[in-house]
Amino acid sequence: MNKLIERQTHLLRHLTSEAFIFGTDRLSAAAGDPDLRGMDVRRLRLEAEFSYNKRIKRIRQTFERTAALLGHGFSAITREFAALRPPETYERHPDAQRFFDHFMEHWAGKPPTPAWAADVAAVELALSRARTLRPTTMETAALAECPSHPPSQRYRTHPCAVLVRCGHDVRPLFEPGRSGEPVMPRPVGVAVLASRGRRRPTVMELAPEAFALLERSTEWSAPEPAGRATVQHLASQGLVLVRGNHG
Repeated sequence: MNKLIERQTHLLRHLTSEAFIFGTDRLSAAAGDPDLRGMDVRRLRLEAEFSYNKRIKRIRQTFERTAALLGHGFSAITREFAALRPPETYERHPDAQRFFDHFMEHWAGKPPTPAWAADVAAVELALSRARTLRPTTMETAALAECPSHPPSQRYRTHPCAVLVRCGHDVRPLFEPGRSGEPVMPRPVGVAVLASRGRRRPTVMELAPEAFALLERSTEWSAPEPAGRATVQHLASQGLVLVRGNHG
C-alpha cells in the first residue's frame, strides 16, 4: 500500500510539473522515470495540460479585472505560478490566495503596468474571500460570543467584512456605471462585505478613521464616547455588530 501511495505521489508531481503541463524539453527526461513505466506519456501530458487549464480558468475568473489590465503579462504570471506552485487544493479561494501571494512576490520592487493592478488584484481576492462567507451563520456565532458581563454596550467588526488598503482609488472598476472614470493615485480604505439578502458582496470606501476602527475592532469591546457616532454609522452599513444601547 505504501509503495502504491508513493507511486501516486510521484505521478501527481509529474502531472503538476512544467515539463508535463507545457511539454518542455524536460519532458523526455521526466518520461524516463521508472514510476511512469508502462504509462502513455502523451496521455499523461494531455491530462496535465487539461488540469492546468481548469486551474488557470478559475484563477482568471477570480482575477478577471486584473487579467484584463495586464493582458499577456497575466498569462506569463499564471504560467510562472503553475510551474513554481503546484496545487495544494482544488478549492477556489485558497488557490486564489496562493496566486495573489505569488503575484505580489513577482511584482515586488517593480510595480506592474498599470501600477494599480496590484490594488485591483487585492480587491478581487477580497471578493473571492467574501463569497466563501456565510453572513447569517457567522453573525449568529459572533453575537453568541459577546461577553455578558459589563459593560453592556459592545461592538465589533462584522465577521463578513474583508478590509483592503489600496494605494489607488480603484472603485470605478468595481462599481456599476463608473467603469469609464479614471483611477486616481490616493490611499483608499476599502471594505468588501458579504451580507444577508445580497447575492454579491458590496465594495465600499471608508473614511480613514472608520477603516482604522474596523481594523482594531475584530473582538468585542466597549465604544469610546468619541467613537460612538462612527460605530453607529458603520452599524447602519452592516459593517459593525452592536450589542446593547448605543444611543
